Amino acid sequence: MMSHISPNGNELQEIQKEDEAIVLNNDNPIDPVTGLTQLEKDFVQQSWHHVRQDLKAAGLGFFHAFFHAHPEYKEKFKKFADISADKLIENRAFQVHAMSVMNAVTMVVDTLDDVPKLVKELKNLGASHGRHNIQVSHFRNLAVVLVAFLESALGPELFQDDVKQSWIKALDLVVTVVATGLPQRTPAATESTVN
Repeated sequence: MMSHISPNGNELQEIQKEDEAIVLNNDNPIDPVTGLTQLEKDFVQQSWHHVRQDLKAAGLGFFHAFFHAHPEYKEKFKKFADISADKLIENRAFQVHAMSVMNAVTMVVDTLDDVPKLVKELKNLGASHGRHNIQVSHFRNLAVVLVAFLESALGPELFQDDVKQSWIKALDLVVTVVATGLPQRTPAATESTVN
């Protein structure tokens, strides 16, 4: 039960020492900016290590899954909007964009411990996609498909629930920061395409 009396100097020092001990003894501290624990960062980084063994295949597989889940998004990419789904993987522009996205995810994974750089890169990503009228909902949907793709590609042994939850939390952070880089659009803004 808490006392209604303010602690004196000695009691206050003891409370502060206890608080410091709790922080020092915490093996899994929460990053105050990202909200991720070190263990969550480790889960994301360790699982991505398996993906980065063949980023090209991962990128092609992911984008195939993404356009299967959201075929309407393909129209935003003028260089391969008219390519049929069965020919898409052979398209050079599609391959380049898939690798670009895999490299962006790799950047996120590699900079989870360098928050200023992570924030700067994600805001830039938002600004560059905002020029093509890409919206927060597009990034949210991409994050959902990425988690499902990783779960399928890595399997239950490498993508256990704690790994999945870590990715969900990390990608929620990504979408939140990217959104700050997206320009505010009016409802009358016209749709454009990504090169």
